[in-house]
Amino acid sequence: MPIELTAHTDAGARLVAIALQAASILFELPVLVVLKNGEALSGFNVDQLQSLALIFLRWNGQASNVYLAFFGFCCMLGGYVIYKSTFLPRILGILLVIAGVGYSTYLWPPLANYLYPYNLALGVGELVLGFWLLVFGVNVERWKEQASLGR
Repeated sequence: MPIELTAHTDAGARLVAIALQAASILFELPVLVVLKNGEALSGFNVDQLQSLALIFLRWNGQASNVYLAFFGFCCMLGGYVIYKSTFLPRILGILLVIAGVGYSTYLWPPLANYLYPYNLALGVGELVLGFWLLVFGVNVERWKEQASLGR
């Protein structure tokens, strides 16, 4: 039985992406503690503390790469759902899928670094979608029609 991609699938994937982003930010907090150089760290010299802070910052970078790759997957799912829906223009779904492909390059950071800034420029699809929703919104007639059909 094939898996059906729905808005629920997209929402679940976005929840995981948010959790990954929050986890990546957690690696920034120890940097503040280490560089504040409190009494608990008085046994370390300045070079050791700076090296430890750099380790945490590098872990943050790696965790951010994982988040961006997963967020790219979420954009592709969301783009597919938009493409299949009748509430928004299909081009918005295509642009969101393209943005997801750009973010997914962070699965392999050397590729992402090589393609930078072009891979992130593909994220313009997210901006176009946000602008469309702010200015035009969804097609209300189609929304009500689909709701009355029980979809």
